[in-house]
Amino acid sequence: MDLRKYREKAGFVRYYLVLIIIIVAVAYAGYEFAHVEKASLEADNRLLNKSLNNLSGEHQKLQSDYNILKVELEIAQLANEQSQVSIKDGINREQTLKEQISFYQRVLAPEMSQDGFVVERMEISPTVSENNYAVNMILLQHENIKAVVKGTLSIRVFGSQNGKAQSFDIQDLQDVPKSSLEFAFKYFQVVQTSITLPSDFTPDRFEINTDIYKYRKKRGSYSTTIKWQEAFSEAE
Repeated sequence: MDLRKYREKAGFVRYYLVLIIIIVAVAYAGYEFAHVEKASLEADNRLLNKSLNNLSGEHQKLQSDYNILKVELEIAQLANEQSQVSIKDGINREQTLKEQISFYQRVLAPEMSQDGFVVERMEISPTVSENNYAVNMILLQHENIKAVVKGTLSIRVFGSQNGKAQSFDIQDLQDVPKSSLEFAFKYFQVVQTSITLPSDFTPDRFEINTDIYKYRKKRGSYSTTIKWQEAFSEAE
């Protein structure tokens, strides 16, 4: 349609009145459309907020459950560790008691053991000095008739040095002043000394020999072999 011809035909006032009506109608329609879109967006926003709140609540619940399970797991692990420590302590106490009972049975009830002189226990423990070790031995006599036994221990340590078999008399390894390896006792005696091994020497075993004297008479000989690892104990 030619707007100029329509304006001339309808007149100036009528033409602009119709034009204003059209503009108002378009503006109203746009306003209504915007209102509907706004309502739709608000509804979508409310739905999203509700979903977000639901997810947030579920997340908080899951986080709470996770924290509870984590605490329960830590408690269970702690209880398990404490149980393991208690079991280990109980085993160690039982072993210590057995050793003590066995030792005192040999001392106080000789009829429960074989007769004779014996190196009941040998313990090797490292000192603060390099390649230096404390040596402790318990000598025991368990005969039915107790009498003082005397003698001197001959101890040799065997091992390897630079890939070759080697051995040393313990007297040559003793620290100065050297401790006596003589013994004289009726029931038991503790022999203590300290030795320093060559830096390139790897010990394997001890060989202990001695002659046994009673009433100035030789009553027999004793010999035993003790593995280094059996006697060795780390200092705590």
